[in-house]
Order: sequence, then structure tokens, then C-alpha cells
Amino acid sequence: MLRALPPLLLVAALVAACGTSKSTPPAAGSPGVPIAVTADWGAATIANGAGTPGSVSSATRALAPIATTYGGRYVSSISGHAGDGTRDWIFWVNGIEASVGAADIKVSAQDSVWWDLHRWPGRVHVPAVIASWPMPLTRGLTGESPPITADAPLATALRKAGANVTLAAATSGPRALVGSGAVLLERDPTWRAAVANPTAAGLTAWIDRKGHVRVWDAPTQMARLVPGAVAVIVATTDGFGADDPPVVVVAGITPETATAAAQYLVQHPEITRHTAALCLGPDNQINCVGGVGLVQ
Repeated sequence: MLRALPPLLLVAALVAACGTSKSTPPAAGSPGVPIAVTADWGAATIANGAGTPGSVSSATRALAPIATTYGGRYVSSISGHAGDGTRDWIFWVNGIEASVGAADIKVSAQDSVWWDLHRWPGRVHVPAVIASWPMPLTRGLTGESPPITADAPLATALRKAGANVTLAAATSGPRALVGSGAVLLERDPTWRAAVANPTAAGLTAWIDRKGHVRVWDAPTQMARLVPGAVAVIVATTDGFGADDPPVVVVAGITPETATAAAQYLVQHPEITRHTAALCLGPDNQINCVGGVGLVQ
């Protein structure tokens, strides 16, 4: 695999496992770590439940059998599903992409883990996803919840979720943006850079400079136009790295469609589960899923 790939992807491509194990799940009544295990950018569910607090790898073992490499530091197979170098296991904690192995990150019942086995060429890095909304704005990779800025109506929802929301969305730091694609291009430097280079930003859905909604389709490794879509819900980070401040964006082709999509997200946060990004139509129907492509 290319040397430019991050360590997690580099070792995940090695299919040979050092061992397979399964540990005891959380005792009845004790809090567990929410863990979702899916394939193909959330299109298929492999396992969904709670693991034992500890490292991500040990927590996952409590939910499903895993195979590991490098002395148990990296996961190469879950429930018998192994990577092959182009379709590999990637995980996010609280919506933030892991930059180290699963044995090196500790999680508790307040955290959320999403594993997905998918084709990554074309999207080597996806630094943030909406799968654990309102995380990563309410709780980051380290478990901390720094002050954030957010636009309405997401600001109110984030406060209710326990976030320390100070002002309307700034142009740096952890933030939630709501607005038309055109306005956000002018207003926010990160969104402007992300739309200019969706691959670097790890965007799997966005509104291009011409006002068209696009989705990254992993099977074809193409950015496809999404007919009928009027808004996207997506995440990235300020510097496009896992250690940079998270940025959640609800962008519409008009200000009205952006606000409507944000309101729908507030009312139905479950729509983001196990997804990297979403496109919505005028009636809030899901038109596309980041990585999966168009929804028929």
C-alpha cells in the first residue's frame, strides 16, 4: 500500500491476523460503549450493540469476534469480514477518524464507535462524519467538550445536548454551520477549501461552486450529481486532520433549504446513524448517502 497512507490504513490492509478473540460483554445493567459495525459506508449492518469500556479493540471484542495484527494493536477482521487492501476496516470515535490503532484509544459509555468496512481509494481520509451526531461537537476523540460556536437551529439543539455553545458559528474552531452553499463559500474558509478539494477534506457529500449537490460514490470512485437534492449534512475538520477542530455543515442550495434540513436534523437526529454524510430532497427524503451514492 502507498506510504502516504495513515498508519491505520497501512496496517489494516494486511489481512493476515495474529489471533481471533471475543471477550465478555458488559454485565446486565452496566453501561456499555455503543458500537456499530457496518460495511460499505453503512449500507449493511454487521453488528450493533454495546462493548465493554476499555480500548476500542477490547470493547469491540465484547460485541463481535475480531482478528488482529501487530500484536493485537490493529483490527483486520470483524465477525469474519476481512479487508483486502482496497476494502478495509476504518473506525471513528465520536465522529472523529482514528489516527492510531484500536488498541491505543480508550472509550467509555459516553463515547460512540463506528466501524465500517469499505472501499477507501479516493477517500483515504474522512476526518469527521455525522454518524454520531451531535458528536463530535459535544464530545471529541479525547472525550473533551470545548466551547463551540453554532448557527441556529443547531445551536439550541447542541445546548440541549450539553454543548457549551457561545456564539453564532465563527470561522475557526469547533462549529456548526447552516446556510446556503454560496453564502458558506464566502463566509467560511474551511468550507471554501473543502469544496475546492473534497478529496483532501474527506467530503462524501457537498454542494459545488455551481450550486449542484454531489455525492462521492465509492463503488465507482466518482463524484456524482444528485438529482432532486437540495441540501447536504456533512462534517470535516478545520485542517482536514483528525486532530483539528470539527466542523459540521448543513448547506442548502438556498438559505431556506439549509434551514429546513437543519430543522429536520434537530427533530430526527437518528437519520445520521451509521452514515458519513447525507443529501436531502425538498421533502426531507434522503437522496444520497456519502460513500454509498444515490439512494433509489
